[in-house]
Amino acid sequence: MPSTHPSQCEICGRGPRVSSQVSHAHNVSKRRQQINISRHHVVMNGTRRHIALCTRCLRSGLVQKTG
Repeated sequence: MPSTHPSQCEICGRGPRVSSQVSHAHNVSKRRQQINISRHHVVMNGTRRHIALCTRCLRSGLVQKTG
């Protein structure tokens, strides 16, 4: 079953990372860090598309937002 929330940016390809969760007693376990993905209407190649992109790409001006 496909996920309803996208987990990868369609512009740069960034996805979830694996990091360590460290407790006060320094017990270390793996955890999954999600990146900040949002869906926007953008203009790509002269057409208006609805894509999932990370906020870093949105902030850096790699796409032109519509609406």
